[in-house]
Amino acid sequence: MDGFVPIADVVKAVGLKGEVKLYPLIDFHAPLLGSGYLLWKDGTAAFLDKARPAGQCVAVKPSDCNDRNAAEAMVGRQLGFQRDSYLADDFPRPAEGLPFRYLGRSVVQADGVELGTVQEVRRYASQILLVIEYEDREVMIPAIPPFLDLDHGLEGPLVVTLPEGLLDA
Repeated sequence: MDGFVPIADVVKAVGLKGEVKLYPLIDFHAPLLGSGYLLWKDGTAAFLDKARPAGQCVAVKPSDCNDRNAAEAMVGRQLGFQRDSYLADDFPRPAEGLPFRYLGRSVVQADGVELGTVQEVRRYASQILLVIEYEDREVMIPAIPPFLDLDHGLEGPLVVTLPEGLLDA
């Protein structure tokens, strides 16, 4: 589905009553699980009756999943949301935003010098790093102030203020 942003993979059935275990992806944000913005990758709406922690994962009970067989049939599906819905006023986004919105955007310094385009977004512990190719090498820029001017948009350049030496080989 074009514009689909995955937040979790269904990795296994749990118990006998239709629960499944979700493996969180980089754009996972727990408040999304109780929102009206959830979709399966095929575009159908996803409604969850309950969610609970399950180690590094989350166990959920989809509304339309009532037994072990139905839960097993869901393994391999992806849960997410439509990209454009991120801009809705009531979308449950974290204060720092979600990482998907950085991909493909140009990165410019505050003085207007373009550095490159975000090729990849990586999460290390609780920190998000933007990966760009700069002068034939990979450079990682922390996606936090004061390095990055935060915005919640989906387009336009990302403005960075980098400390001296970050771009040096």
